[in-house]
Amino acid sequence: MAKKKKATVKDVAAMANTSITTVSRVLSGSDYPVKEELRTAILEAARALDYKPNIFGQMLRGATSRQIGVVLPSIVNPFYSQLFTAVQNACRRRGYVPILYSSYNDRDTEQYHIDMLISSQVAGVLLSLICWEDGIRKKLEDMDIPYVLFDQPHEEYSGLAVDFDFYAGGRMAADYLLQAGHQDILFATGPLDRPSRRQMLHGFKDSVENAGYVFGDDQVLIYKEGIETGVSAMKDYESGRILGEMILGRAYLPDAVFAVNDMVAIGIIKKFEEGGVRVPADVSVLGFDNVEFGEMMVPALSTISQSAYKTGKLAADLLFESMDGHEVRHKRILLEPILIERESVRKKHNKIRRSSS
Repeated sequence: MAKKKKATVKDVAAMANTSITTVSRVLSGSDYPVKEELRTAILEAARALDYKPNIFGQMLRGATSRQIGVVLPSIVNPFYSQLFTAVQNACRRRGYVPILYSSYNDRDTEQYHIDMLISSQVAGVLLSLICWEDGIRKKLEDMDIPYVLFDQPHEEYSGLAVDFDFYAGGRMAADYLLQAGHQDILFATGPLDRPSRRQMLHGFKDSVENAGYVFGDDQVLIYKEGIETGVSAMKDYESGRILGEMILGRAYLPDAVFAVNDMVAIGIIKKFEEGGVRVPADVSVLGFDNVEFGEMMVPALSTISQSAYKTGKLAADLLFESMDGHEVRHKRILLEPILIERESVRKKHNKIRRSSS
């Protein structure tokens, strides 16, 4: 059976009854003015013929890059999978190809990937970095590469960004657990090596102390060592299990645990389950992120929602707005937390009768 011949730009031009040059301008996303009726005809012809442009060939011929670089701390955490899906969809709609790199929460790796993207002369970059330095800004601006920071807030950065109010998220978590009647509350986290975690802890601590309770160092449980960065696809989950074991080793169980993200929360719950501790009957557990399968847990995970998909979409839209040369209306977008109540937090005024046996 003969292999079906791939459609060419010439075939698209013939079907749309226009020139190859005009087709190239439309399919490359050029700002060159083309009548809307003709633009629609070209796009419909390309779809009908299943035309696939040779992006790398265009780049070799000196055309504008159609690649968008994306640097994330992780590619295995479901939160970042949702975020990247939004970026990927936004790129596809605009005819761009996202190039994804994971820094594995390592500063040197972040720098290396940014240098690689600059060398590749990508059209723009989206960065979720644990470390922002002025040298990064200079490198990108010297090469005239538009960029947007998202997910991780940096006080010293004043450019285009989509941020999340992690401080408010920490306050919301503490307020919710306190209102549920919990007083002995732990903040369970991995290394406090990024702004988001530090801001979240700050908000949590302020809320507890403003309510009139003491929040001591022993209520911040940090797991720092033992899991090699980037090696385990379940790193946060395994961190949660070890944090759960640390909690089980205490003389008394806390009323509640607030985990720095949902994967850590799930690891803690699973370790509690193995140790015979019931969630939420014995200890309440609250997560952060709202990853999709948190709802599928038993018990379903209560959490503070940081919309990954919305973050990715807004960041990509902001980048394309900048790349198009438009005046950007909102340089910094701040997303607010939303409480998602499910089953892993118990309101203590609902008394649980225990067996006397």
